[in-house]
Amino acid sequence: MPPEPDQERWSVVADDVFCPAAAAWGERGVSVFMRGASGELLVREREENAFGELRSLGVPVARIEGSRVTIPVEWPIAACSTRDGDIHLVARGVEGDLVHGRLRGKDWSGFESIGVPEAEGRGSALPMGIAGAPAACCRERGRLEVFAVAGEGDLLHTVHDATGFGQCRSLGGIGGPSRDAPVFGAISAFDAGLRAMGVVARGPSGDILVKLWTTQQQWRPFTPLRGIDEVDPLDPALEWMTPLTGPPAVCGGGSSRADVFIRGPRGHLFHASWGGERWTAFESLGAPATAAPDAAPILFTAGPIACAWGKFQLDVFVCAADGKLYHSCSNGTWRPRAP
Repeated sequence: MPPEPDQERWSVVADDVFCPAAAAWGERGVSVFMRGASGELLVREREENAFGELRSLGVPVARIEGSRVTIPVEWPIAACSTRDGDIHLVARGVEGDLVHGRLRGKDWSGFESIGVPEAEGRGSALPMGIAGAPAACCRERGRLEVFAVAGEGDLLHTVHDATGFGQCRSLGGIGGPSRDAPVFGAISAFDAGLRAMGVVARGPSGDILVKLWTTQQQWRPFTPLRGIDEVDPLDPALEWMTPLTGPPAVCGGGSSRADVFIRGPRGHLFHASWGGERWTAFESLGAPATAAPDAAPILFTAGPIACAWGKFQLDVFVCAADGKLYHSCSNGTWRPRAP
């Protein structure tokens, strides 16, 4: 049976916006960033249970050190709180450079170009720049872990702390039995407490791959979210779950847990979680519905974004076919939201 439309689970955050990003902070605080119809960077913040008014941070452009010239910033933009009062925004500049900005309360620094990342140990090879939007997570207070895919297909990793950005390191590609295949498409990053973090990406066959770092084993190779032996080919729900579409979004709540979200082939949203050892099966979170009786669901049209401000405390945002940005939240179960 198809997932049922759910009017109560989903609420509208904004109209006519695109490319959302979100960062959690404090106790139930969430900042949602999005692209307005005229290209400006908008932000809407939630304190306690209510979202405030939309405000504009201007059209995103990045400064270049030593120059009066600014460069356009490409969408989408990634956001992450470092739990010290700062929300960091990272994105790709038009020349393949990494750009970075910081929001502290109402004080917006604007974007600054950090330059084209150059992985340590590449010798004289010229860097090709990053191929798409970066991703970020925060494993330790005040420390921002930033990931991006290089033009060559390698996954790059750098760290930002009180001293600025550190040396960039290549973590390689997806890997395979005979060769190291390039990473491609959008990526998402998560922390699972001090001892674990990871990156998710889409594999060549469309499956979700996870690259995990732990204090014991450091970086592991990319592996499928669920092995082939864990999938029941006779499960009738597979019709509504495969092939998965769009980029995945993943978040962690500062504990040994992570949650991944992705859009299904018919515009519904699916969710799975990791408890420190293995991933659960996907469950459907459905799609919004109008108030009309027997109304068809309002299908999602883009990949989700998600953030977590505590264990089991999740917020997920998705744009839908009616031009609205929808929001749902969980405190351990995806029950309909309270009125």
